[in-house]
Order: sequence, then C-alpha cells, then structure tokens
Amino acid sequence: MNSNIFKISLFSLLLLTVTDSCKKEEVDDTPSNPPGKLEKMSVIDLDILEPSGLSFGPDANTLLIVSDNTNKVYETTLQGDIIKEFPYTGNDLEGVVYNADENIIAVAEERKKEIVLLDYENGNEIERFQINTGGSTQNKGLEGISYNPNNTAYYIVNEDLPGELIVWNKQFDIISKTELHFAGDYSAIFVDIHNAALWIVSDESKAVYKCDYNAKVLKEFSLPRDKFEGITIDVENKILYLVNDSSGELYIYKIIE
Repeated sequence: MNSNIFKISLFSLLLLTVTDSCKKEEVDDTPSNPPGKLEKMSVIDLDILEPSGLSFGPDANTLLIVSDNTNKVYETTLQGDIIKEFPYTGNDLEGVVYNADENIIAVAEERKKEIVLLDYENGNEIERFQINTGGSTQNKGLEGISYNPNNTAYYIVNEDLPGELIVWNKQFDIISKTELHFAGDYSAIFVDIHNAALWIVSDESKAVYKCDYNAKVLKEFSLPRDKFEGITIDVENKILYLVNDSSGELYIYKIIE
C-alpha cells in the first residue's frame, strides 16, 4: 500500500475513534437518576405576585404562600383563592411552612438568612433566628423550608454557593448540614414523613427530586419550565402542588410513580 494512502487511512480511523468516543461520553453524561412521571391536573393564575414558597395550612385544608414581591404571607383555598393576608411584612421572603405542633408559621428570609416564627392566629412575629450557611452570598441564601413533626426539626435548603440541606430547630440550633450537588440550584423542599423522603425542587434544573433523608436522589421528575420555587404534597392522594415565581401560577400534578 502506498505510504500516503496508509497515513490517510490511519488518520481517518483515529478520527472515527475519537468521534465515537466523544459520542459515548455525551451519552454517559445523561442523568442517571431513575425518572418519575407527573400528570398535570390544572394550572391556576394566582393574585399573588412572585409566589416563592408554599405549604399546607392547618389540616391541609388551605395553602400558605409567600410573595417575593410584596414580602407578605397569604392563605388561600386549595384552588388558590386568597382567604387571608397576614400583617407581617418580611424581607426577601422565599420559604414558608405551617407547624401544627405549635400552631405557628415559619418563613425563610433569604438575604438576612433568618427563620422567622409567626403566630398563625394573628400573624404577628414571635421570634427570629439567624441560620449560618456555608456561603456569604446574600441572594444565594435560604430558599425553602419544611417541618418534620417526628423530630421537631425544620429542613431548610440553601439555594447555591453552596447548595445545602440544613436540619435545624430552635432548641439545638443547626443539627446537621449537608452539601448538595445533584442539581443546578435548590429552591424548595417538602418533608414527606409517610415515606421518609425529602422532595427538593430545582429552579435551574427544571426538576423535582425525591430523596431519602440523607439527600440521596431516589427519583427525578422533570418540570416544563424553570422558576418553580414552592412545593407541598398531599401524600395520601399523591397530589403535588407547585408555585411558579415567574408566571404567578399554581400548578397541580398527580404523581405517577
């Protein structure tokens, strides 16, 4: 064989090998989390600007929603109609949860990195606590909060730089802190005590992740867009509620696992 032809053939073979290798690497980079499925039930326009946190109210008969625009806490029906506006005005509100053990509402103020406890009956501030996160960026702070009555602890997510799962209560302060690396950021959390699971939302990754209590991903549910920043779940009926900060909408899904 002519040496020039041999060199060209060898170069072509090497090029094909490199190209094939790149393709394999691209395939290997695809998400490895088991996929879950959500079936959209309804999308509801809210009269709340920039809804950024979501929780059930007492007996799971209402919803509590915080606004990152007005910095107020609202109580609505399960269809998103406003029932009540609480008098408290926060600072960069991003998360909310109802604590039935004490009949209080806990809200997360992102920039101040504080958890504020409110009286559910009158909405007045009871006390507030500083939460020390692993970063110092103000607008990458506390994003979501949920409550676990089994251990009387709050589960908090720090958005980014770093992404963190923080377990805290007012008696013992920070109980544990775990860095998170499975998504682009972390914008909301729900504690599922019936299945010993955490449901964590990522705005940037457009996904909901079902995790164990150690934040190991068990299943990943894709979302149709970004800016989902609040989550709560009717576990018994497998109904998932989400609020979207950008569109000002309440999304209701059936969980298909």
